[in-house]
Amino acid sequence: MSFEAQRDEEFRNGFPFFGERLWIDLLNTTPFDGERRQDLVETSDGFAKWLEAAGIPAPPSHGLPTARDDARKVREKLRSTFEDLRAGSGVQAPLLQWVNARLRNVRLRLALEQDGEGVRLVERLDLGASGPSGAIARDFACFICDYEPARLKRCANPACTMVFYDTGKNNTRRWCTMSICGNRDKVARYRARKSHRTHAKR
Repeated sequence: MSFEAQRDEEFRNGFPFFGERLWIDLLNTTPFDGERRQDLVETSDGFAKWLEAAGIPAPPSHGLPTARDDARKVREKLRSTFEDLRAGSGVQAPLLQWVNARLRNVRLRLALEQDGEGVRLVERLDLGASGPSGAIARDFACFICDYEPARLKRCANPACTMVFYDTGKNNTRRWCTMSICGNRDKVARYRARKSHRTHAKR
């Protein structure tokens, strides 16, 4: 792994992490609250907290604004790319060049580490001048090599703007998260059935 192994929680420090890929989790930092689209990484502080939750090393505080602005540019580029990939359009040369520009300074560092169980080979990413965007670019580059378009999905809740990659064996996932949108659907269907039974008795 290039950065800290990702945990399984759907939310970390209040940020959604259920996209199943880091670059998709970045897309989900602009949720719609019913009235307007929020930007969870709009401030340097918010961006630093997201990086921590994602396990990506943050740049020094003076470099955070620049890294944040670049990550937001990456997010917008990949947002339109998500729809293209979902439609099966494939990857165009300009996108490859764009991603490669951010991968240029990323290096994989290898080291042997010893612990109580023996010696192990550890892989770490040196993001170099690419900063956090290098980690996002690498995640996208690994993804694009073997993804399946039909597994790129939008949440089935019409009011939800979240997206994800369905990693389930049967590719039947419908909701960004069962704890929110999936549960809301279950409650709505329960109320509809209850209302139907009530009217049927009259």
